Amino acid sequence: MKNIIILLMFTLLIVACAHTVSIPREHPEKLDAMPNCADCHDNELQAFSHTKPAFFKKHGAYAKQERLVCNSCHTESYCSDCHTNNDELKPSEKFPDAPLRNSPHRGDYLTLHRIDGKINAAPCAKCHGRQNNERCATCHQ
Repeated sequence: MKNIIILLMFTLLIVACAHTVSIPREHPEKLDAMPNCADCHDNELQAFSHTKPAFFKKHGAYAKQERLVCNSCHTESYCSDCHTNNDELKPSEKFPDAPLRNSPHRGDYLTLHRIDGKINAAPCAKCHGRQNNERCATCHQ
């Protein structure tokens, strides 16, 4: 009985994975320049639209989950321009028209916020509230 359950679970896993969209490491056709993916492809990459306001809030989560999508257009240095500088680059300087340009957090704060929150979360509550509010829920689901 136990073997049958394991076999069924394995079969379900294979069926579930068979219908997922996979992203190749390289484009199957040789391209002379960096294309706009939406010119040829439909809504599969809609979540990665750089023009939607939600993208700016969630781009870190997208990058962690689908790094191949980001790497199809961007290099690692694109991220490090803002997130790993010795002289932290303010978002307002890098992207003056971005919706989060007035964010008080600079540089690689995404990795540091966890430490600050564990040491003393009280200052976070000024802007983020005392509970996992909407801002936290955008990344922490």
